[in-house]
Amino acid sequence: MFYSVLFIALLSITGVNAQNINVNPGAGTYPTLKDAFDAINAGTHTGAITVDVVGNTVETVTAVLNASGSGSANYTSVVIKPVGGARTIQGNIAGAVIRLAGADNVTIDGRIGLANFRNLAIQNTGNAASSAAIWLSHGAGAATDSAGAQNNLIRNCTITTGVSVGSGTTVSFCVVYSGTTISSTNQGRNNNNNTILNNIMFRARYGVSICGGGATNLNQNNRIDSNIIGSNAYDGGAIGKTGILVQFQNNCNIQYNTVKYIGGPSTNTTAGADRVGIGVGSESWSIGTSTTTTGTNNTVNGNIISNIRDGRTFSAVGIICATTASGPATGNVITNNVIYDVLSNGTSPDMTVGIAHAGNRGDLIAYNSIYMVGDLDPAGEFVGLTSRPAVGIEVGNTAGDTALTIKNNSIYVDCTADTMTIPTSYAILMPTAYGWGSGGSNNNDYYVGSNPLGRVGGLRTGTTYPFTQFATLANWQTAFTPPQDANSISADPLYSLPTTTYLLMPQAASPLKLAATPLASVTRDILNEIRSPFTPAIGAYEYDSIALPVELSSFSSSVNGRDVVLNWSTATELNNSGFDIERSVSPGQWSKTGNVTGNGTTSSPVDYTYTDKNLATGKYSYRLKQVDYNGNFEYFNLSNQVSVGVPDKFSLSQNYPNPFNPSTTISFDIPVDSKVMVTLFDMSGREVANLVNEFKTAGYYSVSFNASSLSSGAYFYRIDAGNFVDTKKMLLVK
Repeated sequence: MFYSVLFIALLSITGVNAQNINVNPGAGTYPTLKDAFDAINAGTHTGAITVDVVGNTVETVTAVLNASGSGSANYTSVVIKPVGGARTIQGNIAGAVIRLAGADNVTIDGRIGLANFRNLAIQNTGNAASSAAIWLSHGAGAATDSAGAQNNLIRNCTITTGVSVGSGTTVSFCVVYSGTTISSTNQGRNNNNNTILNNIMFRARYGVSICGGGATNLNQNNRIDSNIIGSNAYDGGAIGKTGILVQFQNNCNIQYNTVKYIGGPSTNTTAGADRVGIGVGSESWSIGTSTTTTGTNNTVNGNIISNIRDGRTFSAVGIICATTASGPATGNVITNNVIYDVLSNGTSPDMTVGIAHAGNRGDLIAYNSIYMVGDLDPAGEFVGLTSRPAVGIEVGNTAGDTALTIKNNSIYVDCTADTMTIPTSYAILMPTAYGWGSGGSNNNDYYVGSNPLGRVGGLRTGTTYPFTQFATLANWQTAFTPPQDANSISADPLYSLPTTTYLLMPQAASPLKLAATPLASVTRDILNEIRSPFTPAIGAYEYDSIALPVELSSFSSSVNGRDVVLNWSTATELNNSGFDIERSVSPGQWSKTGNVTGNGTTSSPVDYTYTDKNLATGKYSYRLKQVDYNGNFEYFNLSNQVSVGVPDKFSLSQNYPNPFNPSTTISFDIPVDSKVMVTLFDMSGREVANLVNEFKTAGYYSVSFNASSLSSGAYFYRIDAGNFVDTKKMLLVK
């Protein structure tokens, strides 16, 4: 009788939980993130705090989290994450949506569980100048406060602003580290040890901008890793000026990012500017640029930079490395990067450059692949002005720039121009009588095609044109004393140029194979594969110099409901430790989902299988990372994309784990687009939580529930979706 009454009560209870943010410990619920931050700042919540975003929020003013110990704030860490589905934190704000004002140990994590999806969007929809989605700064408002935001992590989020590339010079940032104001030049003190990982950023003037506290107070140990910055075309989602800019930094690691569609042609932009993929020390470049900001030991490795364009007579540059140091060598490292489709009709002194360098001394530019082709001044791009050539690698004209190492780079520059009669392409451009010192240039490939206006090298005196020209490699090899590039080549690199992946990978007949010189500091390539210790390949990609120990004979997939079953076979194995299974939902972004142990050494065929369970509706790519006992590894890609479709019937699954403490997961299947409610009740029929209350497209779903604020006992959860209703029991045991 009780359960009949309870069932009737469950059917009759409806309602919407208007609170979008749950904060624990302390069991607080709030409509906006600002309200939650205000409560944390006031000391309402303490210790290790979780901020669950259970609904979309509309912020009307900046959500500011102060440093623990500032006022009443008393926390050890704060984790902000979506719960129950994709969530959005949005605001039309003349400032930032989120500000970490001296706050430490904060994680903004867009994942649900450990799935490497981006389920949290942070959007500043306004178009005010000096605005941002996320702002890290030293303490709130105090000009003398040197306590920066430290040890913070921003990962797996989609981050945007309301400022498009057509918004003139209006400045906005997806993520900015600065001081008391939002700016690319306002110095932020001690914003150290922060990581920006695996986010997507677009529609802003800047993707990421980090400005440290000046020559005596550099930011330390920041990391920008595996992000996608930019759009898929020169459209409203493009980045207006610079993808990644870091100034006054020590040991900033910028790696494995994809930076694309910065600026655009004159038809897509309303004002000109230097457009830069990655800028270390500077975001501006012209012939003979000098360094202006202090910076040391920064690494730019394994990035793919493409489609950098200005059609309004300014510069376009793939990577700028332009720092100085008082005393020590700058020690910057630019390695394993791929740069292509960089174009501008820059008029003197602006230029088109693949990698631009104006360092102090002791920097390394190695194993990069540069591919620059196209028309520098096409119709409509201010034709008739005196444009300047495209250059693969250019070194600035600073007196202190010495001991640079340029080795093992593949440089292909074959640009044309409608109006230019001067050379249009230089593989490398250097100052006359450059002081190589302990550095040097060697084992590079300088190629300018059959272009009659192409030159292998050029030397400049001062900052003006004309340059001294070197049409052939033989001429260039004697341009310096002592001579350089004795083992360099000038040959078509024979890149593989597919439309999707591995751009600029050398083909089997490529002259890049075996033509580099080993560098003790660079032992892996852009794919993190080991380079030959004896005869590595020139450019970002190593070419199978070390045969890894597994011969794969097959690799296939099948789908069973929301599970993907992977099967593969090996013909032979040598020292095979096992396979990591990696999954991707965005090109180039992979996450490990499991591991299968290998069979060591065997000459007999071996069959393997792995099931990736409980996936949401969508399309997935898979690859195997085979690892041997010495740590060497290689990748095997599944040739097809796997689609997980929609279920054929409504279903509500038993929560897992059950019994549980304090968290559990509820899964449900929706075969058609439906309004869905998932509600939790106690034994008396009283509603204690609304887990889902929104329209869902057909698919498989899971919602996580944290019951730390509830008492031990039995509870019921019910789903209402279309005409489907089902109720199940769960048990909380504390």
